[in-house]
Amino acid sequence: MVTKPELLAPAGDTESLIAAVENGCDAVYLGATTLSARASAANFTPDELADAIDYAHLRGVKAYVAVNTLVKDSETDDAAALLRHLDESGADAVIVQDVGLLSMAQSLAPDLPIHASTQMTVHNSEGAGFLQDMGVKRVVLAREMTLDEIKQVRQNTGIEIEIFVHGALCISYSGQCLMSSMIGGRSGNRGVCAQPCRKRYRLRTLPGGREVKTDGEYLLSPRDLNTSRILPELIEAGIDSFKIEGRLKRPEYVACVTRIYRGLIDRYVKDPSGYFVTGDESRSLAQVFNRGFTAGYFTGNPRGELMSRRRPHNRGIPIGTVIGYEQNRLRIRLSGTLRIGDGVGITGAAGTEAEGACEDADNGGSGTTVRQMYAGGRQVDHAGSGTVVDIPLTSPDAQVRAGSIVYKTLDKPLMDSLKGSFTSPAPLRRIPVTVTAEAAVGSSLGLRIEDNDNNAVQVHSEYVIERAVSRPTTGKEIVRQLAKLGNTVFEASESNINLRIEGGGDIFIPVSQLNRVRSGAVSRLADARIVRWRRGARARNRNRYDRPAGSTGTIRVAEPRAQAAGASKRSLHTVSLAVSVSGMGGVRSAIAGGADVIYLGGERFRGVNAEAEAEAEAEAEAEAFDLETVIKYAHQSGRRIYLNTPKIANDSQMRCVADAMSGAVRFGADGVLVSNHGTFRLAEEMGLDRIVDSPLNVFNRMSLEFWTEHGAEMITLSPELTLAEIREIAKYGAVECIVHGRLTLMESEHCVVGGVLGGSGSCTAPCEAGGFELVDEKGYAFPLMMDTDCRMHLLNSSELCMLDHVPAIVRAGVSSIRIDARCFESGRARAITRLYRDALDGGSARDGQIQSTCKGITGEYTTGHYRRGVL
Repeated sequence: MVTKPELLAPAGDTESLIAAVENGCDAVYLGATTLSARASAANFTPDELADAIDYAHLRGVKAYVAVNTLVKDSETDDAAALLRHLDESGADAVIVQDVGLLSMAQSLAPDLPIHASTQMTVHNSEGAGFLQDMGVKRVVLAREMTLDEIKQVRQNTGIEIEIFVHGALCISYSGQCLMSSMIGGRSGNRGVCAQPCRKRYRLRTLPGGREVKTDGEYLLSPRDLNTSRILPELIEAGIDSFKIEGRLKRPEYVACVTRIYRGLIDRYVKDPSGYFVTGDESRSLAQVFNRGFTAGYFTGNPRGELMSRRRPHNRGIPIGTVIGYEQNRLRIRLSGTLRIGDGVGITGAAGTEAEGACEDADNGGSGTTVRQMYAGGRQVDHAGSGTVVDIPLTSPDAQVRAGSIVYKTLDKPLMDSLKGSFTSPAPLRRIPVTVTAEAAVGSSLGLRIEDNDNNAVQVHSEYVIERAVSRPTTGKEIVRQLAKLGNTVFEASESNINLRIEGGGDIFIPVSQLNRVRSGAVSRLADARIVRWRRGARARNRNRYDRPAGSTGTIRVAEPRAQAAGASKRSLHTVSLAVSVSGMGGVRSAIAGGADVIYLGGERFRGVNAEAEAEAEAEAEAEAFDLETVIKYAHQSGRRIYLNTPKIANDSQMRCVADAMSGAVRFGADGVLVSNHGTFRLAEEMGLDRIVDSPLNVFNRMSLEFWTEHGAEMITLSPELTLAEIREIAKYGAVECIVHGRLTLMESEHCVVGGVLGGSGSCTAPCEAGGFELVDEKGYAFPLMMDTDCRMHLLNSSELCMLDHVPAIVRAGVSSIRIDARCFESGRARAITRLYRDALDGGSARDGQIQSTCKGITGEYTTGHYRRGVL
């Protein structure tokens, strides 16, 4: 028997909430005005959240609240108050990214279910199992997972699985994108992403800077996800929840997509062999919003077919072709129906967007609203396929020319129809009820109403039924009046109204009394449907409109380390210097430069630094990455050495990680550096000491405490923290900061180079011929590194360098600083390590200040967020 998945719809504001519910969702997800990953949505105040949860529960819909940003320590009290409020308001779950917030929720609201956000980057069975062990009820898996990989998680764990089935895609693994943060201080991990992936870029070769011709400039802009055609395969996989993206979309979009996916899911469950998607359904999905559609990674890597390189905005559907443009009038030969009030957008003959003709109005996408239209010299309000029409433009554009494709970006009749679903006073979604009435002369009218969820209420009228003097009230009249539930959410057919009149039928009940007792019963049933979900204070308060006073509660956090009290006086010599390297050559260079700790391995890159790559290839051929030899060499040199593990490793790749960890155990490595929940769990099972790496986004002392309590030896802090924030966190445990190297701003399953140059079949691996970089509109160049699993790593345009600020970092109380030298050739790795060694040792100057500066060693450099922080 086919199990019907939950249909989960977005609610960025109240109208979208109504649109989602009225068009058939099983659950909604929404966010507060703070700590939500869609900060630019309207969102909901605490009181509005309580009302929204009540609204959903009354109609039999679950409400999940996204509290899915990284939390600053200064926001802890606000987060606690919000979690308490959500718990008391009866939220069905909170969606979280921050493991510190996860711990807080479990402490403050142990009955409040927790869902792991896609921002946690969960992409393997071990990671899902780890969160299940932590008490998480559901995980939103990474959008890059194939259907086979999802099935493996389903088979290997008992955790609920949620996936995205429709809407916008991120080019980077969610939770692993620092690009918006590093470019402009707007962190995607904090809900304020500036969407640099929707900007123009040029692709250039390295070395040499030769520009590569591409079929569009939006090289990081994916198409929108649309799984309507493969929905049966997703349902058969046993996935628990199908999620529609779109908290930033308008309510008409929410209404349309929810309605269609509701119909598709029900259609398949009812008749799996007869599943189909109608042409109207496909057109409506495209019309309401699309950047072009893709089925994503479910059936394999779509490579170039994933991308919308020519246009990063809503393109609508083709409606005609420009055949002339003069005197501010656009002449179009239509290929479909166009009406006054519709929106149109235009592309140039070469396929580029004619943007100036698309800025007149907000019509649901980029485009101008059709306010006047002429056919055959006569003004018309609509025209059909084959008709030549003239449309006046208020913002003329010389780029528009004959041959340009015209798209309908807004269909007014469709939008009006969708708007009616959430603005009509009469609800589309109703709750069937059964009504039982008992009437007898000399007694009050008894009324019982029961729904299908075992909620039942019973009321009695204040009015005492009288014997009829002239015209009795008939049973048919009573039934008809009790069935009039009007604009309430309830419905009762006359066949579901049971009436028993004792002592004969000559009774009299005024219509006003029937209405009063019916309204009272309906109101109490509505309260019963809502109150049952509330917890704590609100559950005891039967008045559905009352709101609790705000409270913060007490949060348990770790006590500061005893030695941290003197952190500001900490000796430079007590701070370890760690260096990440790729192979034996890097190990030798790091040790020669004075490193205390070596992080060996991780992703193996190609195509960035020709000299470093050649060294790595030579090492691989000569020594086949002899782990035993490398570990022995480090230990003989008096250094600690840890195995570095990949940020992303699906279930099949986790077998290789497990083999490497077994080698680390066998040859006596000091531990492992872990970057995802799965590798952490695997290392724990193998008995290895663990250092948590920065991709796990430790942003506050609660998260530090979480990982420390689960056995982490040390935690590498998020690169989005300031020195002041680090100083506060470092009091509570051993922390490390990355101080030098090219930070990875994105990690993506999509390889821009392979998508553009790799051919239409299997990728021809053009990255092996040399390096590449992306250049933005301001001229900043971002190197691209491709690893041996064909994932793309986009690096920052400038090298991070904190050499000038080592004393300040040490005074912040850190236990270790790290250089990422995996892309450096040996000589440079040794030299930079030596500079930081000297800085930690006090330098050669009499006043203890170091002689060399960042300008002297790296030219263009950045201090990252150490001084500026993120929003």
